[in-house]
Amino acid sequence: MNTIFEKVFVETPVDTDGDGKYDLVAVYIKRPKETLEGKKVPAIYVANPYMLSCNEDWYIPHNVDQEIKAYKAQHISKEEITYDFDKEINFDIKEERQTAGYAETSPVAEDVEMECISELYDYFNDHGYASVFCGGLGTKDSEGFTLTGSREEVMAFKAVIDWLNGRCRAFTNKTDNIEIKATWCTGKVAMSAKSYLGTLCIGVATTGVEGLETIIPEAAISNWYAYYRYGGLNLPAMGWQGDDLDILAKYCFSRAKDPEDYAKVKDAYNEALQKLVEGEDRDTGNYNLFWDERNYLNQIDKLKCSVLLIHGINDWNVKTNQCIPFFKLLEERGIERKMMLHQGEHVYIYRLKASNTMDILHRWLDHYLYGVDNGIEKEAKVLVESNLDQENWMASENWPPKESSYVKFPINSGETQGVIVDDISKTVFEKEKDNLKEWLDELVLSDNPAYTNRLKYVWDPFECEKNDCNLRMSGTVKVGFDAAIDRETAVLSAMLVDLGEDCRITAEEVPVEPAEGDPAKVLAAEDRPVFRFGRETDPSQYKVISRGWLNAQNRTCLWSKEEIEKGKMYHYDIEMVPTDYTVKNGHKLALILYGIDAEETQRPETVTTISVDNESLLAQVPLFEV
Repeated sequence: MNTIFEKVFVETPVDTDGDGKYDLVAVYIKRPKETLEGKKVPAIYVANPYMLSCNEDWYIPHNVDQEIKAYKAQHISKEEITYDFDKEINFDIKEERQTAGYAETSPVAEDVEMECISELYDYFNDHGYASVFCGGLGTKDSEGFTLTGSREEVMAFKAVIDWLNGRCRAFTNKTDNIEIKATWCTGKVAMSAKSYLGTLCIGVATTGVEGLETIIPEAAISNWYAYYRYGGLNLPAMGWQGDDLDILAKYCFSRAKDPEDYAKVKDAYNEALQKLVEGEDRDTGNYNLFWDERNYLNQIDKLKCSVLLIHGINDWNVKTNQCIPFFKLLEERGIERKMMLHQGEHVYIYRLKASNTMDILHRWLDHYLYGVDNGIEKEAKVLVESNLDQENWMASENWPPKESSYVKFPINSGETQGVIVDDISKTVFEKEKDNLKEWLDELVLSDNPAYTNRLKYVWDPFECEKNDCNLRMSGTVKVGFDAAIDRETAVLSAMLVDLGEDCRITAEEVPVEPAEGDPAKVLAAEDRPVFRFGRETDPSQYKVISRGWLNAQNRTCLWSKEEIEKGKMYHYDIEMVPTDYTVKNGHKLALILYGIDAEETQRPETVTTISVDNESLLAQVPLFEV
């Protein structure tokens, strides 16, 4: 091995378990052996709450087969739900650690199995970088509590960068106060990785911490509310209905795997967990102080580092409503940035054929951590993998590209009013079977006049075209309409669909032989081959391009419910999840308005009638010829 493997305990500026001492977090380091001889290297840092195993048996989702609660008018102001990030968090520290001595190194004695760590970091160890891994507060062998997404969590992870820059302390263990310094580090740090791990890149970056030169968030959350909620509804990742922030916090609290340690803090932890449950407020689904604290976009003006975003257009776990608003704010502020949007779901694309991801990553890190003048910062700011040709990465300086403009979706229903009778019992969906594919097929394709669970409007955007061009949709589909509801509340959903038989790209990762010189080869192995996304062997009839949802009582804002007078017309606006999708010549588009989304929302048993004024319906689609 050409690396030394160490473990240290970084002292954070928080005391989340209330024991009167600042919480220590375990940090694992792999660094080139040359650093033992005085060489200094930059560090790639991964904040990973999953790393030291999780509480699988604690993962119990909330029940989603419940009614949507109706509320009287709430009159909550924006000021009431705005978190004060300038306010200091005070802790009752009763015992300051006194340094008892110093150590040069702190090798790991035990065999440590770290989960959710990609092979990327071994590669960069061999190319002059150190790797730094931290599970964070409340994880195995660390102190404190998991308070997912919170300011305390971000402050604790930030402390690792402070240590790498000599601004705070670390110790060789949790008891003898032998201090160790990161003398081997240049002080230049990058943060990277996917999902919750990438989320923490953004959270730490928005503290403005010195020494963090760049972040590479992949499929990352920038706003926790927009991950677990949408339009005033409980709406987590697709396939994870019933998930919520309190469940993730419990899942990652691997400190509980030490029975003796857990017994000391069990009561205090349960009290902290209860505060998470109260703060996330599943009853209303509203945006509030709890969520505002976990919206890292609030702190964007403090961000100083460059950003390389990687995200899947078909990721319905962490949706593109996380990366796009973040990228737009970077764009507005002129922050050095790049974004890669691929056709995958919630996956790494280092080994994706023809993506050049590894070449981009390597040059990006060399430029921002080693100062190499390789021109990476001058290249196209945006690369989007085409859904028609996987080897076509469309380049632009902005997103959406400047050619994109809104086109009105024509509503040719012939009726002045459309009626949705939202009754999940009258669909093919069966809770026991969880037959969501059948439910979706019926929603999109049914021609049965007795099926009244949706309104469907079809448009051929190519009917006036004289050429063989395709149409690229790049941006956010917007839908507005007036509607009357016969109840005090309702779920409102909208969907845009590509209609037309075609063998479309799938999420399957199909092993392929890489072309000569493809950078994807550098991480390839027998069990990790270079891949491309699959393609359907039998043509499908449609693909859902995007969706959006709204609690009817949140028609004006996300933080305050408004009453609904039964039968009275109100205006509703729904913005769908941002997308980039090329519509093939000859296909049609379908706009579908419906109520309960069996795949995404709560599933009440009540029957709700929603009467839509077709003349008020305005759908805008961002399109341009390609």
